[in-house]
Amino acid sequence: MCYIIGISKALVSIGRSSLMVSLALAVSCSSKNCVRKHDKGKVPLPLNTQTLLTSKASLGKSDAIPAADKLKKTDTETFCLSDNPNLYPNKINKLKRIAKVEEKKQAIVLLHGLHRLSYDFATMEVVLKEEFPHATILASTSLNKDSTGKGGLMSFVSPTTSRCITDQAKSVYEEIKAKLPGRHIVIVGHSQGGLRGFALIKNHVADLKGEDIHINHLITIGTPWKGAPVMEHMKNIKQFQEKFNEIESTLDRVEKNYAKAVIKYFFKFMPELAQAWPSLYQLAVSYFIKSKCPGAEALDPQSDFIREVSTALQTMDLPITAIAGVLTDFSSLFDRFPSINKEELDKLNATYAGLIGCKKNSEHDMLLPVDTQHAEGCTKSNFKRIKVYGACHGNKVGVTVKKGISELNNREVIQRVVESIKATFYENKEEVSMEPPQSCSSAA
Repeated sequence: MCYIIGISKALVSIGRSSLMVSLALAVSCSSKNCVRKHDKGKVPLPLNTQTLLTSKASLGKSDAIPAADKLKKTDTETFCLSDNPNLYPNKINKLKRIAKVEEKKQAIVLLHGLHRLSYDFATMEVVLKEEFPHATILASTSLNKDSTGKGGLMSFVSPTTSRCITDQAKSVYEEIKAKLPGRHIVIVGHSQGGLRGFALIKNHVADLKGEDIHINHLITIGTPWKGAPVMEHMKNIKQFQEKFNEIESTLDRVEKNYAKAVIKYFFKFMPELAQAWPSLYQLAVSYFIKSKCPGAEALDPQSDFIREVSTALQTMDLPITAIAGVLTDFSSLFDRFPSINKEELDKLNATYAGLIGCKKNSEHDMLLPVDTQHAEGCTKSNFKRIKVYGACHGNKVGVTVKKGISELNNREVIQRVVESIKATFYENKEEVSMEPPQSCSSAA
């Protein structure tokens, strides 16, 4: 008898367990409302408690749960909403890039520096073509130097030295008018090229508008807005030599005959004469610069052109972004640098900074102080200033510097240019979209 009672209780217990399993499976695997696929004939695992409490699709009216007992819907579960498509929609915020300037009308004009070539922009041009595939990119060639000239004073003569900056701007105007009809333009100018772009806007913006050509933004890189202090060495070569002699031996330890290379960096033509006959050089070159090289003479901080720039800059409506390179340490210029003690290196860096017109501890790009690159003192409201550390003015400081640090090849400088152009041609608008609910398929 005891055995019979025991068997009866066991059967009742098994029956109850079977009923509970059946109910759980019925709730978790309704062919209409199943949220998970499984193989036919295989039993899926039941949904967890939170899903059972929150998934209305799997509960009938009689199964309603009091509001106080409901748990919050989580982002980790997928809910079947086929019976009510407006239940728990997913709100998505997206930023959409909208063209402020029609893409086929976008253009970027690149202006090289003093006694340089359009090829200087080769690295940047590749990036710009990738970032702005619809834009026309024009690296101005009308003022390229003749790279075949060798030796003598005349080797320094090129369109950007022999022509005043105002005349250079007129050449760029003619080039743009012929090649970029109906375009909206961002100008990117390096060094003297930034001043050329400024002169273009100042003197020809109305003419360009008459041709349905519009300049939207000027971006300058390493541009001497207040002139290049190194130009003043022409007036007092003896004083320059006295200072330079203090670091000459240290420079030659960096590399054999490096001091001579740095002298040539300062005095672009006949540097030997500058060292041997400073007084004669000073007279001859000063006359030569004024009579044959008005484009170079204009970079003197005391020139009429720089004074005109200072006045006109304050009233120009066009937005300007001035990017300044900053690199003040000789040990950062080369992949290999000799062992020079800290005291000697500090003296080298400080003396050199003084030679290019910097005050003590001032920042520069190995040719121009940041003060002039940023037009310090200008209170124009839409004049934006950016510094890029680790970027030097050109690809040489006497000798070739390591790859990627010259301003036109520096990754961050290029990125800053890209960002500025994007802000000119495009704007980001936030869009709110509702992701449609997931549809549910019947279990196999």
